[in-house]
Amino acid sequence: MGLSVSEILKLPILSDAKLLAGRKGLNREVSQVTVGEVPDIGDWLTGGELVLSTFFAAAKDPEAQVEFSRKIIKSGAAGLLVKPGRFVKTVAPELVSLGNRHHFPIVEIPDEVRWTHIIAEISERIVGEHVSLLRRSQDIHQRLLDVVIDGGGWQSIADTTAELLGRPVILEDAFHETLAQSAPAAESSTLVDKFIAMKHIGESQSREDNRSRAGRRQRRPLEPGVEYPAAVTVPVSVGRDVQGYVSSFETEAPLNELDLVALESAATVAAVVMGRELARLEAETRLRGDFVDDLLAGEFDAGPTMLQRASFLGGDLSRGCLVLIADIDSFGDYVVGKALKEQEVQQLKNRFFGGVSQVIRSYHRDALLTPKSDNVIAFLPPGNGGDKLMSVAKSTAALIRQACAELLPGLTVSIGLGRFHASPSATRRAYREAESALQVSQRLGESSAIATYDDMGVYKLLLGALEEDPEEVRSFYEETIARVEEYDHKHHTDLVGTLEAYLANNRSVATTAEALFTHRHTIRYRLGRINDLAGLDVHRSEDQEKLGFGLKAMRLLRR
Repeated sequence: MGLSVSEILKLPILSDAKLLAGRKGLNREVSQVTVGEVPDIGDWLTGGELVLSTFFAAAKDPEAQVEFSRKIIKSGAAGLLVKPGRFVKTVAPELVSLGNRHHFPIVEIPDEVRWTHIIAEISERIVGEHVSLLRRSQDIHQRLLDVVIDGGGWQSIADTTAELLGRPVILEDAFHETLAQSAPAAESSTLVDKFIAMKHIGESQSREDNRSRAGRRQRRPLEPGVEYPAAVTVPVSVGRDVQGYVSSFETEAPLNELDLVALESAATVAAVVMGRELARLEAETRLRGDFVDDLLAGEFDAGPTMLQRASFLGGDLSRGCLVLIADIDSFGDYVVGKALKEQEVQQLKNRFFGGVSQVIRSYHRDALLTPKSDNVIAFLPPGNGGDKLMSVAKSTAALIRQACAELLPGLTVSIGLGRFHASPSATRRAYREAESALQVSQRLGESSAIATYDDMGVYKLLLGALEEDPEEVRSFYEETIARVEEYDHKHHTDLVGTLEAYLANNRSVATTAEALFTHRHTIRYRLGRINDLAGLDVHRSEDQEKLGFGLKAMRLLRR
């Protein structure tokens, strides 16, 4: 938001100056003033200069004037002040045409006005403008900083920034989810709607592809092929990580320098708030994680110390609990497949924890939650009674799965639920049950599942045996189903599937044949092959039980 050529020409010392060309370029910004009398002047300019010249280096003919001026224009100068009389009598018409074509201001200065006086007055005005800009920038930053000091949150930052800019402002987190938005005028809300719609349509295109020359700032038109309106976005950086974004809008012209200062200042104070929030969350997460580790390691009994520490961390374990464990399915494979960096992995985990926490807090105010690797563990206390807790927990699990489907596109979440235990001394057991339910579900290859300990059936015993003595479970599998499964692989048959259907249909050949759309003689033949391979009789009750256990052992051992 520096001085324009038009503002410079209003100085008293230039009251008799005459604009010869480039009226449409009078809004060019002037960064400094310099004298240009050497032929290679273009090599010495960096852009934005107001060049003063007597055409000493171009006194030969009009073509020399034009070539001299073309170099100045090409360098990005703001304008040219010419004093004819000593070396050239008049400014050539060709030069006037050149200035008009490029919208480049060319101004004639009376001979009696000294360069030194012009330089002094223009420089003083430029310096004064810079000082004024600096003062206004400091006022803007201080006003936004006061919002944070006074305890203001995202909405206060958005409202203050929108008031300073006179334009809509949107604050987002690292995943471009809106934290707060403010539109100072009713009609400006349409810009916000277009911006949000654009995010959902073109989320695959990185904002890094639309960076402006400012480096940090990124500009995106709200409509394809149209320059305005456009969103201008500044990242909110905490340390080396981008934790959010602040955006405003250009409607008919670019944001001026003070607007950009306000936007950058908003990003700075937002970083302060985000940094403070991250530090708080990290401290709370560490404390909860340590407590849960100690709890599961048996460091506590069910006495006052455990209950007091849980209460300090926001959880109530005094009336017992039911444990819920939410886990991102195949998260390691996803990370490798997407080649995610550690920062991106942590952001995904934080988003997962935030989404799960929001759902759980809505239904279980006194729950104790903590992230653990790519899991979220929640100790859910009973409401008015423990008898309804499982029903509420299942509803909560379904909502978690739904919320995470929106928060984590491309990923699914499975949830394990233990049983409710009224005694605080059974908290570890409640956790082990939820963990077992989730493990069985995962070993069976299920995804996006809600698994409960009560529904595990005989898998409870098998999982315990697998954890205690995996070789014993494998031996049992080898003695029952292994040869049948090997035969299927070798001959491309499905004897295992036939056996599963036979046992599931109450050992009825007719019902199994109907379920598999196969003739009964074929089912009898397959069952005979199973008898031969397994060395067991599918028609004997005791052998049926062995084969059923063998099938379940096979499923658990597949993972």
